[in-house]
Amino acid sequence: MNFSQLLWGTGVSHSGDDPQVTGLDYNSRRIQPGWVFVAMRGESSDGNKYIDAALKHGAAAVVTDSASEQQRRDVPWAVVSHGRRALAQMSANFYGHPAEKLKIIGITGTNGKTTTTFLCESILRHCGRPSALIGTIEYHVPIHAELTQSGVTPFKVLPSPHTTPEALELNQVFAEALDGGATHAVMEVSSHALAQERVWDVPFEVAVFTNLTRDHLDYH
Repeated sequence: MNFSQLLWGTGVSHSGDDPQVTGLDYNSRRIQPGWVFVAMRGESSDGNKYIDAALKHGAAAVVTDSASEQQRRDVPWAVVSHGRRALAQMSANFYGHPAEKLKIIGITGTNGKTTTTFLCESILRHCGRPSALIGTIEYHVPIHAELTQSGVTPFKVLPSPHTTPEALELNQVFAEALDGGATHAVMEVSSHALAQERVWDVPFEVAVFTNLTRDHLDYH
């Protein structure tokens, strides 16, 4: 995939060369040679401050949500109006739009998200629907293997850095789940993630709202 293909659907074009892209990330410390660095403003920090650090790690191109950021010499460059939306589109492009190949259940609300997510995943798995799970406690990804004696597809457990990850990690999990034979995904969608648009353009099949209480009103 080249840089222009990665940008499909973002509504922007780039300036400079059109290099081959072997990965992307919004964390400059994880950038590897040939990757695209997505410099975007977050809640507590601004990724645009780390563009030069990403280039030192071998970034092949930069996507920034800062129109005031000066393009670095000989660096392919794109400016987007919304960093997280662009990250979501590019992540989907890079991983082959895995969310579109799954039936996704999103569960939000102040309380009960984790319990409801585990219940839904268990029901689906026992009905012969291998499912990924994304939530507060852990992530589950089905494993392509012979069914257990109970007829339930086994899965592996991944650590959960965030209840609802950024779009990049979300697409990574969806892609791995598809490779493992998943047909469904059940995920907790926190109110913070909704406000921050981490699930931008995720094609939810079902949305579940558990309840609303006073938690997090300081944020919202």
